[in-house]
Amino acid sequence: MTQPPVPPATIGTQPETAYVVNQLIGTHLKNFTASKITVGQDAAWLAVTDLKLAPYYFTSDQEATIKSAIADLDTALDAIDMTFISRIIGI
Repeated sequence: MTQPPVPPATIGTQPETAYVVNQLIGTHLKNFTASKITVGQDAAWLAVTDLKLAPYYFTSDQEATIKSAIADLDTALDAIDMTFISRIIGI
């Protein structure tokens, strides 16, 4: 008769090895860096785009809200020291 497999020692997503910690943190930091770059690109595009014109037709208030949200987020993300993040993800 075949015995059932041994249940795992833990449940959930707690990393159990240094390898798993590196993989998880590396993935998170790579995703963060990609988002930071994307927000920067959005901020640059929005800075020179008039959203009140075709094909967007936003109101002035709507345009200001969108542009302010992205500009503020871009400024905050640019203030983050990327030294250790870059080391971890290999940039």
